[in-house]
Parts: sequence; structure tokens; C-alpha cells
Amino acid sequence: MFVRLIRQSLARSPRRKLMTVAAVALASSITTAMFAVLLDIGDRVSRELRSFGANLLVSPKGAALPVEIGGVDYRPVADAAFIPEASIPKLKSTFWRHNITAFAPFLSLTVDLSGRKTVLVGTWFRRNYTTEGGVVLPTGVRDLNSTWRVEGNWIDDSRPDPVAREVLLGSALARRLNLQPGARLKLLNEDFLVHGLLVTGGEEENQVFTRLETVQLLSGRPGQVAHVQVGALTKPEDAFARKDRTKMTPEEYDRWYCTPYISSIAHQIQEQLPMAVARPIRRIAENEGRILSQVKLLMLLVSVAAMVTSALMIWSAMATTVLERRAEIAVMRAVGAQSGLIALLFAVEAAVEGAVGGALGAAAGVWLARRVSLEVFRSPLEFPALLPALVILAAVAVALAGSAAPTRTALRFEVAEVLREEG
Repeated sequence: MFVRLIRQSLARSPRRKLMTVAAVALASSITTAMFAVLLDIGDRVSRELRSFGANLLVSPKGAALPVEIGGVDYRPVADAAFIPEASIPKLKSTFWRHNITAFAPFLSLTVDLSGRKTVLVGTWFRRNYTTEGGVVLPTGVRDLNSTWRVEGNWIDDSRPDPVAREVLLGSALARRLNLQPGARLKLLNEDFLVHGLLVTGGEEENQVFTRLETVQLLSGRPGQVAHVQVGALTKPEDAFARKDRTKMTPEEYDRWYCTPYISSIAHQIQEQLPMAVARPIRRIAENEGRILSQVKLLMLLVSVAAMVTSALMIWSAMATTVLERRAEIAVMRAVGAQSGLIALLFAVEAAVEGAVGGALGAAAGVWLARRVSLEVFRSPLEFPALLPALVILAAVAVALAGSAAPTRTALRFEVAEVLREEG
């Protein structure tokens, strides 16, 4: 008998029920897509932000106080305040080595160019290096700052070549000197070929870039670097990450050490390079955390708003249904139907609508999330397989919540009064 009542109830007002299912499906699809992206967005956004530059600066101990402009260290380096170039691959020996996406060493020298003081920067553009595990990997400023552009050609420094004399001119400097790729210029009585013009949107456009080994040779600093810029995938710092490490319990220290906070990665770098100090570039690190938090909050608010809208839609449809079926409800109660049975009837109807809408919405949300991932991040999406099932359960819960108020109204009808009015 109860099953027949459910079937009859579901068969009534198909247009209204279709609208209810559509509302639940829309909310579920938005929620599924948002949470699928939300659960995978941390590393993706962090990786995207890494294309704009480093978030860690490794400097030698005993160096002068840092003077950072745009995240680049321009301080004069005292004698013996250098990092051995041979120790740089140890960066990939830390606990969070897979989170270190790229790094580049730097050594600068002030030179005269056309009567003006100019900074000559030696670095790795894309250098092959060997890790302690014997794996050969490429890294350099091209990987660290993938938004940098070159008009002309990048310098190929995959292997060291101390006799090569090639430079990239900052585009602003090149305009002042009226130089183009293929031109030649003199630096420190050496003849250099201009390979390309560097466009970064920063101070680098007023500098000259060349191979690291060239500046080492010209400055008399073979095998030494002034600092290393590091790009690492990190978790935004929270209150726990800002705790004083010296006051942590052993359990708290292990938790901090095994979480990819920028401070814990910097600490592990210092363990591998005891002659150096690793400092977060706070402007970049803090902005990264702020962006991630704001994006996650926005997605959460959109999902909640979609579900609340769905609940209101169900409330409106169910309220209309209750008003239309006042006489039927009164008859059921007159012949002895308990309030719990009537409430269960409406609850099952709402749950079925929620489940159908949730299933359709979850399927659409998975497809939408994958499309967003491919369009925005150019890579497939990874999310827990349990997410669609959780969204369906949430849709059922929202449907039940939306039907609760109309159901209570139905149970408060005065049977005699309703039958008199309908009679």
C-alpha cells in the first residue's frame, strides 16, 4: 500500500517534479565541479604561481644584510661569503625534494657598458645537473621563471662552456643602447655576442645575463655562487606553521617537518647546505597563500549558495504540493494514518527527487570539472572517487531539509476543517 502511494505521489505533477530535479541537478553539478577542483587546486595553483618566480632565496651565511628588489637579492657579497656550486644539487636531497620544482644559482658582477655601470648576471638558463641519486635533471631560470620571454634565442648552456661569450640583454637596456640580437658588445675587454633580448617586466630588463661559468671566470670566483633562487610547491602557512619551532613538542615538530610549509622546506634546505641560509621571499609566499585561501573560500561559498538555492526550490515545490493534497492528507489522517507515515511519504518523495537530481548533477559536475582542469591547467583532474557519492548524499539531505517545513505544515492541518472545506 505504501509503495503504491509513493508511486502515485511521484507520478503527479511531472512538470513540477522535473523542475525540482533540475534544480537539484544544477546545484549538485556546481558543487561537484567546485569541490573536485577545490580538492586538487592547491598544488595546481601553486605550480602556476611558480612560473612567476622563486619563493625561496638561499644565501651564504655571513653575507651582508639582504637588499631585495622584486624578490631578487642585490646585496654586495663579502669575501668568502659564497655557496659552492657543487653543493647546489643537494637541494634535491631534502625530504620535500619532489616539491622543489626548479632552482637557479646567481653570481653578479658590476661592469661598464657604454659609460654606464651595469650588472652582469651569471646564471643557469637550463642546465643539466646530476642529483646525488645519479639522476640527470634540467633546471634554471627558464624553468623558474617560465613567463620570461626572449626576443631572439635563449643561450644553450645545457653543458658548461667557460670560453663561450654570449649574453642576453635586458630589453630596456637594449633599447637605450640600440642593440638587436646578433650584435656584439664589449664587457671587461671581452667581445660578447647578443643572443637575444630578455623581456621580464622587472629589473632584469636593465641587466645583462650570461652563463654562470663566464661570470665566475671574469670575477675570479670559480665554482662559487652568490645566491640560489628556489621555486617550491608549498602549503599556505597557518597558525600552526607560525609557532615557535623551539617550543614545539616532538610530535608537533614531526608534523611541522613533514608538512610542506615554506618554513619547513627552508629548514630542510639549510640542513643540506649548512653554509647557507634559506629565507622565504615573503611577498611571493604570502600572496600565494592569500590567493589560494580566497579562491577556496569563493568556491565554497558558490557551492553553499547553489545548495541553499536548491533547498529553497524544493521547499517551494513541496509547499505547493502540500496545498494541492490537503484533502488527501486529511482523508489519510481520518482513516487512521499516523503522522509518521505521512511524513515518511513526503520524505521519500523528496529523497527520490534529491537522489535523481544529485546523480545527474554529479555526473555533469565531473565532466565540467575535467573540462575546467584541461582548459585552465592543461592537465587531467584528479579527485577522490567517493566525491560523486558524497554529493548525491548531500543532495538527498538538502532535499529532505527543503521538504521539512512543508511536511510540518501538512501535519498541522485540522482534519475536520479541511474535509468541511473540500466537501
